[in-house]
This record gives sequence, C-alpha cells and structure tokens, in this order.
Amino acid sequence: MQQFKNHPEKISREFVLTLEIIPDERDYKEQIVDARLKWISENDPHNPLKNFSMVDSQCEIDFFVFRQQELEQEKERHIHQLMLELQQELQEIQTDELPELAINLMGPDYLVQDRIQKYREQETRKQEAICHEEVKLIAGRYNSLKQQCEERINQARANYQAAFCIWQEERGWGLGTGEQRGRGAEEQRGKR
Repeated sequence: MQQFKNHPEKISREFVLTLEIIPDERDYKEQIVDARLKWISENDPHNPLKNFSMVDSQCEIDFFVFRQQELEQEKERHIHQLMLELQQELQEIQTDELPELAINLMGPDYLVQDRIQKYREQETRKQEAICHEEVKLIAGRYNSLKQQCEERINQARANYQAAFCIWQEERGWGLGTGEQRGRGAEEQRGKR
C-alpha cells in the first residue's frame, strides 16, 4: 500500500477541515483493481481469498487500517506543530517590544513593569486558549475520520464474511444449522 503524499509540509486549519477519509478516489479504485489483478495472476487455490468480493473487502480492510494509522500520525504531527508554534509565540511575547498602544508606559518604573507583566500574562493566556481550541478542533476532525475508517473496516469485514459464506454455499460447504448438519452426516453414512 502506498503512502499518501498529498499533505503539505505545514498543516493549516483549512487543510484539516478539508481532509477526507479517502484522499484520492482514483488511487483508491486503482488499489482495488491492482488487488484483483494480483489475485488473478497468483491463481493460488490455497489463497484465503476465494472471489472478487473477498478480494475487494480485504483490500478495503487493508486500505482503511492503513488510513487510520496515517490519520493518527498526521494528527500527532499537526498537534506537535501547533505546540511548537505556541512555544515560539510565547517566547515572542516575552522578548518582543510591546505595541505602543497596548499599555500605558507612563508612571513610576514599578507600575510600568507591573503593567508589562500583566499584559504579557494576558497575551500568554490568550495564545494558550487559542492553541487549546485549535488542538480540540484538530483532534475532533481526525478522530471523526478515524471513526469513519473503523466503520468502513467493520463493514468490509462483514462483506468479507458474507462473500465467504456465499462461496461456501456455492460449493455445498455451507455449515447450515446443527440439525441440518446432523441430517447431512446421517445421509452420508446411509450412502456408504
């Protein structure tokens, strides 16, 4: 399975909000076709995949498991990036010149220093609150996408199981109910 290469070096809020569960629909469909072609070319009777539905389902499972892992890595990278930006902003608040209109620089030195300190503390709290909201937004979006992946994985597993059951029934290998199995065994003994 290939790595997705469509995410920027620096992740923006807009990028996060436009993330999709399937980043490239064409690539996704090509992976399913490739899985089918690989299955056909291998022609392995011992392969657990017995029909196209099973191949498609397994391909979906693999795709969405990989996508979940990728989303978790992107989320961690993005949150780490935000934390680094916050640290840089907090450093700038402590070291940069104050905007002239931000506080009154008139008065005794101790009052001016107190105003400067309060201004910097206020700006620090403001930046931390903004960062906290961004982290919540990012985590929520990524977690939502990961949940969608989980739902698709569960559906693909159910489809896989259904396709396997159909394959078994087509070959007369269906398990049926206990009573049916018992009658089938009795019929087999009677034929001997």
